[in-house]
Amino acid sequence: MAYFLFRTQIINKADRSAVACAAYRSGEALYSERDGLTKKYGHRDVPPETYILAPKHAPEWVYNRERLWNEVEKVEKQHNAQLAREIIVALPTQLTNEEQTQLLLDFCKENFADEGMVADIAIHRDKKHNPHAHIMLTMRPFNEDGTWGQKRKKVNGKSVHLTNWNDKETLLKWRKNFADKINEKFKEKGIDDRVSHESYEKQGIDKVPQIRLSREAYQYEQRMKREAEKQGKPYEPVTYYGKLNQEIQRINQELKALKQKEKVVSISDYQEEKSLNETIESIRKNASLNDVEKASLLLVAKRAKSYVDFAVARRVYHDLAEGNWKKKIDSQQLKLRALKNVINKAYHVYQQEPKQVIQYGFHPGKFNEQLREKIAQLKEMEKSFENELTKYEAVLKKAELALEVQKRLTEEEFRVLYPHAGADFRIEEKYHAVQYFKDTGSVLPESEIPAYAAKKEQETHRMPTFAEQTRNMYQSLFVLNRTIQKQSKERMEALKERNFDQAFEASRKIEQCMLRKEKMSKELEENKAVLQAILSEHYGRDVSITNTAALLQLHELVERGESSKDLEADLRRIHVSEQQKLERMPKPETEAQIMEYQYRQHVADGLLEAIEEAQRANDRKKYEKDPTKKRQRRRYRGQEFER
Repeated sequence: MAYFLFRTQIINKADRSAVACAAYRSGEALYSERDGLTKKYGHRDVPPETYILAPKHAPEWVYNRERLWNEVEKVEKQHNAQLAREIIVALPTQLTNEEQTQLLLDFCKENFADEGMVADIAIHRDKKHNPHAHIMLTMRPFNEDGTWGQKRKKVNGKSVHLTNWNDKETLLKWRKNFADKINEKFKEKGIDDRVSHESYEKQGIDKVPQIRLSREAYQYEQRMKREAEKQGKPYEPVTYYGKLNQEIQRINQELKALKQKEKVVSISDYQEEKSLNETIESIRKNASLNDVEKASLLLVAKRAKSYVDFAVARRVYHDLAEGNWKKKIDSQQLKLRALKNVINKAYHVYQQEPKQVIQYGFHPGKFNEQLREKIAQLKEMEKSFENELTKYEAVLKKAELALEVQKRLTEEEFRVLYPHAGADFRIEEKYHAVQYFKDTGSVLPESEIPAYAAKKEQETHRMPTFAEQTRNMYQSLFVLNRTIQKQSKERMEALKERNFDQAFEASRKIEQCMLRKEKMSKELEENKAVLQAILSEHYGRDVSITNTAALLQLHELVERGESSKDLEADLRRIHVSEQQKLERMPKPETEAQIMEYQYRQHVADGLLEAIEEAQRANDRKKYEKDPTKKRQRRRYRGQEFER
């Protein structure tokens, strides 16, 4: 029977880039708008054969690979959104290249493009014995006008998929359709061979299936085989899956011999005799890694100061991607932008009213000289920033590679424990299932994996809630406003003393705070709109309160189940509580205590304003005339009509 491969996996936004995946598979250099980097993965001796198939109502830009996957990453907002489904298929070597391509395109058109998906296809023929194709599929349908459609909708309070693309039955149908197409082509050409999408067990074949080697593992095995032949030694597999396949061959030979003796031996009983512990341990011991991967893992180990597994690699990567070094880079970038803005503003003011440049820390009589000094300072800072950014990106790239290696090893360990598991498990779930086995020696049932993994993730990798994120933004904006006031005061003092350098630095800090405030204010407004919608539904009336602290504390009351359902009553209750907290606070002495007291006073004042705002809104609603009735009176004045 001919070889059949049809493997699926999900490309997830939390740990992968759809643009990077498309660049690797197509062999093209693609620019990623998400991180501002161009994804390019070296030269291929045999360039991939690429195609894009799309439904008739899809927009024209889907045929641009770079834009397609950037648009996908933009429309999928959630940090852990599913970006694409990848299907890897083996192409039958019994067919010519042209026949393989046509078979694949026909299959993709009928099963994917005609069903509403965009299929990005890359055929790899690096090795003559191993022609295969990578098919990246969009997860979201298109509307008839060419805009993105929705993945899910709520039906009776429950979220349901709008397509059947995620159904297990659909995957089984795709596998069967691909096998049928191959068999039809074999029959058409008179080839006496067949493939099957079903397992050996379903086909009634008493045999353990071998595992397909990765390209790197296969190449390494071939090299070791040639070395053994040169030295006149018997060849022994060296990679984990090579050794496992050799063991599988031995099992199959014994099963065949036992069958001939009419002894019934089940595969499951035979597999139970193998030591899963030894098999799992051998995966990392015998992992085939190149020098770059080894160096990346060593770097992560040094930063973590511990043994590296998936969880450690992920933590180090996230620390780099979102931690102090990244914040420092962002701060330097913002500082540069603020410096440029101050210089530009001063230059434009000087063209109109030279005396006014004093507000930016420039002396009108020495403006050109000072301007040259500031530009030279800016260029020096830019050079230093570029060096730091290059160093950061190099380390981040190594951490990303180390994470990919750990994902690969975790996938291999998971497949040993769950050889028949579907492709629906996320990598985090696979990792925790493997760790459960390592900790307890027992295999966790598949149905319990998602809940167990969610619990472990909550314990080890807690993300701030929506309300916590909103509160942090609100507090940061309060601090930014205070900083702007402080720097404005310092600038005035510096100008009185004719200290232009100090005045310029204060102007730069004000500009930097303003830039941060602008960005954070936009994000905060979006969060406030969500809070207003939640509270409006709870109170059964339009909650148009603008004070963030009031919205947050009302939301907290609702979440705790302590709301009275009366908006004004809840606001007064919260205000009294805040006033009591203020009265209990000790007299502020340190700068931090003064800031905390000012913030609490700001919150209390905001709650008072919110009460007045809610009362005004209630009064407007109470005395508001119905404009519809007014129009009716004007229209029917002097006429009689049926009521």
